[in-house]
Amino acid sequence: MEIDLGFTRRWSLLVAGAAFVAALGCHSATKEKGMASMINMADPSTANQLLSGFHAVEQNAWRWTARKFAVMLKPPAGSEQNGATLRLRLFIPDNQVKNLGPITLSADVDGHKLDPQTFEKGGDYAYSRPVPADALKAAAVRVTFSLDKVQAPNGVDGRELGVVASVVGLQAR
Repeated sequence: MEIDLGFTRRWSLLVAGAAFVAALGCHSATKEKGMASMINMADPSTANQLLSGFHAVEQNAWRWTARKFAVMLKPPAGSEQNGATLRLRLFIPDNQVKNLGPITLSADVDGHKLDPQTFEKGGDYAYSRPVPADALKAAAVRVTFSLDKVQAPNGVDGRELGVVASVVGLQAR
């Protein structure tokens, strides 16, 4: 099965990802220890924070994920007292859901499980969950995402394909 997002879809995903980062008022990377709270998938300065489960950047804007994928994020200022919000900007192609059925995304921040979200149709989404302050005491936290279903590697694409990610990060509350 070949999944073609099409030029219009890719462009809208790029624009939506850029708008998402701009709306949060975050800089791509912080100067402190080079660790960022917010990661744009196409930014080479934060690529080292993508720990596992991400495929190569495509269209200079997004990356396919595997079933499990993880990032390292710097908690935003004040989050050790007030908590933060985890945000993942993602896209699911229509035929991904048609072939697999509803897809559920789960996440945890350094072992603190967050509520899952199920996607019953393709489209652009923002997974957004509150993260308690006690999960954000370290200088950097590991955020692990997991999907219940993915497209298995096949003759057209040898990669395991989960969702298309454009931006991930922690936003102060």
